[in-house]
Amino acid sequence: MYILMVRLKVKADRVEDFIKASIGDAKGSVLNEPGCRRFDIVQAADDPTSFAFTEVYNDEAAFAAHGEMPHFKVWQEAVGDMFDGEVGVSFCKPVFPRGDGNWDSYRAHIVDDPYFASSLHVIHAPKFVKEEHLDAFIESVSKDGVGSTHEEQGCLRFDVYQNVNDPTELYLYEVYANPDAFEYHKGTPHIKQWVEDVKDMYDTSRDGGARVGRNVWPPDNWAWSSGKPTW
Repeated sequence: MYILMVRLKVKADRVEDFIKASIGDAKGSVLNEPGCRRFDIVQAADDPTSFAFTEVYNDEAAFAAHGEMPHFKVWQEAVGDMFDGEVGVSFCKPVFPRGDGNWDSYRAHIVDDPYFASSLHVIHAPKFVKEEHLDAFIESVSKDGVGSTHEEQGCLRFDVYQNVNDPTELYLYEVYANPDAFEYHKGTPHIKQWVEDVKDMYDTSRDGGARVGRNVWPPDNWAWSSGKPTW
């Protein structure tokens, strides 16, 4: 898999225009590109101008093909003057799950109704780890991922990605059924063990960039669950 973790801010008066244009690109990508497995859009709860994309492609060639698609070019033209600051992009590989997770967001015969639009709780968060602790961090967070997806009914996915250009940057991509499910997650034994294990592994000179909030697209009733992956 070749995964893009995108972080951006939009001018306050262009938020709705940006959402409309980005849903068009995301939907066009997932429905028309055989190499695009997901294109999730997240809006931060604490700052409606902050967004994140999680784009999952089969490989780098599939991502390159995405850049030639008409829907991408329409999006690129539409949003050119909407950004507030630079767009951050991390090119990543999955470290959890590594093979047996469910990646595709599309489901056939979905009920298309506004009720299902946007009630999930999504975490799109970079973690910066000291180089000497990378292997231990990945092992610990992968165990937490197994615990979260296997033991919590409200945890739909707990993916961990590693920046291919900067291995000390790892991304947590967590999807919960609702905010209460995330509160439940914070009390579980596996998260408490993980927090204890990794507390001294972070590079505290680097921080920031997380988005936590609702799913703008796809809707709740698409395939958000990674299943019960192992590590």
